Amino acid sequence: MNEISFSVASLVNIKIFGNLTKLNYDFIKFIYSDFDKPIKDHKFDIIVEITDKIPSIEKNVKLGKDAYFKENCLVLSSGHFYFRKGNTLHIGVPSKVKRGRVPFKRSTAGRHITDEILEPILGLALLENGAAFLHAASFVEGNVAKVIMGWRGTGKTNSILKDFPKKDIWSDDLTIIDKDGYIHPYRRPIRIYSYNIDLLDKNYIKNNQLKLKSLFVPPWRPVHYLPLAKIDSRLKIKLGELIYLNNDKNNNIAELSEQVMCFEQIFFEDTKIMLSMANIFNNKLTTKDIVNSALLSMDA
Repeated sequence: MNEISFSVASLVNIKIFGNLTKLNYDFIKFIYSDFDKPIKDHKFDIIVEITDKIPSIEKNVKLGKDAYFKENCLVLSSGHFYFRKGNTLHIGVPSKVKRGRVPFKRSTAGRHITDEILEPILGLALLENGAAFLHAASFVEGNVAKVIMGWRGTGKTNSILKDFPKKDIWSDDLTIIDKDGYIHPYRRPIRIYSYNIDLLDKNYIKNNQLKLKSLFVPPWRPVHYLPLAKIDSRLKIKLGELIYLNNDKNNNIAELSEQVMCFEQIFFEDTKIMLSMANIFNNKLTTKDIVNSALLSMDA
């Protein structure tokens, strides 16, 4: 059985296994290849299983045709399920799902598992343990971290690609910040879209045929994934600056951090509501709370 295991921010251990196709296994393995192995002193476990078996539970509450749940177990009509016991969350992802406007089910893509299931759940697990995702890129400058936040398509990735690979990049699209004002590495490869290609080295573009590939890839999908230099993902570094690209005055940065992140994962909002109803996640802390606390620690 193929299994992929790693840790995030010394807080969450993750395991992905089950009916993974070779294509999915290779993709997920590559995406998380720079993450450290699971650790012992962690706070939360997320177990993702690719399976078509649905837990047999009493349908204590039915949510129309969308889902049903019993305390701590939620089953969606899509075949996805979430079952929590203590600080361990077991997620079931079916081997076939409906995607986009196509009316029939297709084989579950690796990007569905990583981007649409695991990362939104990881964000909830982080909040429960005093940290949060920001829709931001980050890199180390001097002895502090510089975080560049913004709406999609406003230049986060472009800003870190300048002078690449000289910059000590810690994250591309999602940055982990904790309440004590530390930034943690989130070492996914940089997603390179067609509009990012020209910022790369000309020889790298040519050797990887990126111009040619961009002609056949839809604009909303990455043309290429650019690996980052390996570092110990258990490291953390103090936040030095948090920049919001869509407003250079950076007013209400904590509230904006939550709004931008909510918009980025708006596709998961309905599931998040149902998870709360099933008592699987009832986070008291918000992204706004985490960022406010982090910014206060900078001034201390």
